[in-house]
Amino acid sequence: MIDQSLHPALLPLLWFHARQLFWMDVWPVTVGFFTIFCYQIYSRIGVMTGRSKILVFALSFGASALSLFGWATMVRSMRMIPLYACGVGLANLLASQIYAVTLPKHSRWRIRYPRVIWRSDVESIKRIQERLSQA
Repeated sequence: MIDQSLHPALLPLLWFHARQLFWMDVWPVTVGFFTIFCYQIYSRIGVMTGRSKILVFALSFGASALSLFGWATMVRSMRMIPLYACGVGLANLLASQIYAVTLPKHSRWRIRYPRVIWRSDVESIKRIQERLSQA
């Protein structure tokens, strides 16, 4: 029987449920997403010419280690499998919509930053193809 006169502290209760939500629901989606996204990125960088072999090795090592770490921490329940698959599907969907990643210089700070060119950005794709045809 539950004693209604007891009032547990709210903060530990919220902390418990937040941790449970993260480890049981958010973690499998995150691991699935970053594992496949890392595989997609390093395979695309590996295909590009002029990249160092050390960079490709480091990226593939990181993706494999992340995948194994995710699987080792996800063996808690069968309930995590569909969430992991959801993360994998989201990563493949996102990676299929990326046309290119460029490194333009910021006009004020003079530093390079990554800029994603999406497949729906027709204008940027035309500019990239014109620059490639001129080179």
